[in-house]
Amino acid sequence: MQAMMAPLTPPPKGLALASKSSPWSTIWRMLGIVLLLYIIAQVMVLSLFGIVEGDSGLTIFSLVCSVPLLLIFIYARRPKLTHVIVANPSPTGTMQHVLTDSRMLMTPVPTSFSHHLIKDSPPLEMPPTSTLWIVFTLTVITAFLGLLPAMLSDEPIWLVLAILVGVPAWLFGFSLPVHAWWAFSTRHFQIMTTKIEGEKMLIAGMLSTFPALVINSLLFPLLLFSIGIYSIGPGTSGEFLILTVSAPVGEELCKAAFVLSLYKLIDSPKRGFQIGFSVGLGFALLENLQYIMGSFSGLAVTYSLTTVIRGIGSIPGHALWTGLSGVSIGWYLCTKRGIKSQNLTEQDSTSWVVFDSETGQIVNTQREMSTMARTVRGWLYKPFDKVWSLPRNPITGITLAICGHALWNGSSWIVSWLFIETDIVVQVIASLVWVAIMIATLWIIGREILAAVMHLPS
Repeated sequence: MQAMMAPLTPPPKGLALASKSSPWSTIWRMLGIVLLLYIIAQVMVLSLFGIVEGDSGLTIFSLVCSVPLLLIFIYARRPKLTHVIVANPSPTGTMQHVLTDSRMLMTPVPTSFSHHLIKDSPPLEMPPTSTLWIVFTLTVITAFLGLLPAMLSDEPIWLVLAILVGVPAWLFGFSLPVHAWWAFSTRHFQIMTTKIEGEKMLIAGMLSTFPALVINSLLFPLLLFSIGIYSIGPGTSGEFLILTVSAPVGEELCKAAFVLSLYKLIDSPKRGFQIGFSVGLGFALLENLQYIMGSFSGLAVTYSLTTVIRGIGSIPGHALWTGLSGVSIGWYLCTKRGIKSQNLTEQDSTSWVVFDSETGQIVNTQREMSTMARTVRGWLYKPFDKVWSLPRNPITGITLAICGHALWNGSSWIVSWLFIETDIVVQVIASLVWVAIMIATLWIIGREILAAVMHLPS
């Protein structure tokens, strides 16, 4: 019975065991979690409004409804453990070991057994970035064609078609661009990341929307009311202040706080940027869910424009700004821990073993870089002496993130306000032109930031 009765002990240092998983499994898992967290967020906000309005019934009802949802979230985030039994030659051991299910193990020499529980987490794998963007493009085109007839005719059949097309278009439209940027960053940063670590980063970003939502929808409006600003509708000064003060400050501080909550994972400035980038994507994932849902009010046109603009503009913007907070937090933590830059380039000594759970065979998870990936990587590369210096102080990093966020929101509002009295066509054209300018500027800045990240110590 010695084989099965030996106590559990810590696993050997540097051992990582993982069963093979599908690159798409992470996407489906994150899609389910973001939908769950969105429902939880709405329920929690209802409970807060109940407290503000003095409606105890609404508060209690909301809290009761949130309990099973939170339990489901905790259950979904449980770690997958693998029971590993190691047989070591030992003069005090035995050659016969009784196992479960009426089995016995015979060893040629006396052995003793050690038992370990190891988290089963393979290296984070994502589908090819190009594949995700192709599927996203096909989604937008299909949705546009499927929603267009409902704009031109009141026939019930076209409304049914719009519903059948709209549901998958919503799911893919809000999630695929986020995962495409996540897949790109995972390969670009070239840092070994486990599936558990990657999911923690993205979920931290989703969770950061909770306090940001309370700030933007409850606390800041109450502050505006207290100073005599009662209107926060379109084109008002209240809306401008929410977009340029509440959203940038509240959201970037919340995201930075959740980056810091993953301090155990931050072992270098480059890891700090990676975590900040991923937290920003997680925030954008849950935020994008609501924006794309609201875009269906205008059917084909507003859905397509909103989905594309957010996919190539707002989503990477969230990631890049929070990445600046992350890299500055990474430098700060490494400095506080007494880690010097020259010691950050040492390779991870973890020994990875990835196996197929059905056959038990060890599998190779390495994939060659595609031609497109090599082209993008070459475009992003710059020599060390020509890249920007990224912030090392968290105050500087978070301030830059807030300024970038505020400039994006505020300039869009100003353009809309300047053309508010003009024809609707002129308003749309002006807004689209300015959005195109902002996206182009963001991509130029993003290239400089990502080029600098590749020279960060890791």
